[in-house]
This record gives sequence, structure tokens and C-alpha cells, in this order.
Amino acid sequence: MENYVKEVLYAYPLLKSVRKDYEDHIRNRAVLSYNSNMTAEKTAEYIAGEILEMRALEWLKGKVEEILERLDKTDRDLIAIRYFGKRKKLRDFLESSESAWSERKYFRRQAKAAEKVSAMFYGAGLTQERYLAEFVDMDIFRKIHRFVEEGKDKKISAEERRRMRG
Repeated sequence: MENYVKEVLYAYPLLKSVRKDYEDHIRNRAVLSYNSNMTAEKTAEYIAGEILEMRALEWLKGKVEEILERLDKTDRDLIAIRYFGKRKKLRDFLESSESAWSERKYFRRQAKAAEKVSAMFYGAGLTQERYLAEFVDMDIFRKIHRFVEEGKDKKISAEERRRMRG
């Protein structure tokens, strides 16, 4: 799976409240603009930029939701376990009768689901080029980008293996 897809998936839970968070931030910035060192023109440019960023993030959230809806339940659960921090789902998944899978089968199926999502991202117009041009420099993605680039996301996989072994 491409790193940018991982980064978007790790950020997805944060995108759920993006509209409200940005609206609150923009409103506060506008209300407090009288007490700013910025000119009215600079403040307006800043607020316009924040509105554009909010719309881009809403578009991204919508695309991710479309992709997730097209997955079957098992693949959605596997993605949620790995990328959305749904550790309880791992326990539930392992305890369900349908997932009497070996560790090997679990991780192979998870890798297959991740590759499917990666292909769906590309098909939905969410390419690496677009991500790098529009999203990677946003605050919401900076830490996640560093986290994935440094390979720290591999610790999550190790933690899943530890939980599976009991």
C-alpha cells in the first residue's frame, strides 16, 4: 500500500469533525480579528485559505467514505482495526465465528484489503500527486506523514500480532 493512502486512512477519524472544527476556528479568527496584528486584507486572505482547506478536507472525507462503503464488511473491519485505532474491533473480530483465521491468514487478508483500498483511491482520483499537492502540508497530515515516513506505523502491526497471540 502506498504511504499516502496510509496517511489518509490514519487521518480519517480526525476528518469526521473537520467541518465543525474549521467553522469554529474561522468564526473565532473573524471575531477576534479586531485584536490581530494582521491587516483586514491579510485576515480575509487567511480566512479564505482556511475555507478552501476545509472544503478540500471535506472532499477528501467524502471520497474516503465512498470507498469504505464499497468494501465488504470484513474488509471494512480490517481497515478500521489497522488504521482507525479500533482495537476493540480486533477482539470482536477474532472472537467471531467467521474469523477463525490463522495469524497468517489474518495479515494476508488485511494486506489484500489495504491493496484494494489503495487501488480504489487511485480510481477515485485520490492519487499520490494530488495528495502531495493539496494535503501533505496541512497541519492535520504533517505528523501522520512523518509517522509513516519513519516507518513507525509498523509498530501497530506488531501490536496486533501481540494481541492475536494473547
